[in-house]
Amino acid sequence: MEPPSSLHPHATTLRQRAGTLVALAAAIERATVLSLPDLARDIGWRGPRADLAVAMLDRNVHQLHRAADDLRTVAHRFRARAAELDAAQRPAA
Repeated sequence: MEPPSSLHPHATTLRQRAGTLVALAAAIERATVLSLPDLARDIGWRGPRADLAVAMLDRNVHQLHRAADDLRTVAHRFRARAAELDAAQRPAA
């Protein structure tokens, strides 16, 4: 959400990019691929290769969650920087 009186021109861009990153993080976490480890466990495939495949899927899902968290962290930094830019532009009271 952008404040109505954003003073610095780059602040608006940073806030828009932050919104895009948050939306991308949400899309990652809604992705069907995140259910693959559970589906792999449910199909009844057993053995060392099956265990390895499920472990790899678990790791990949964990990496996707971490990537989504990283995107939100960068979005937070973008919003903080936008606020700093706006504050620097405001006239002293």
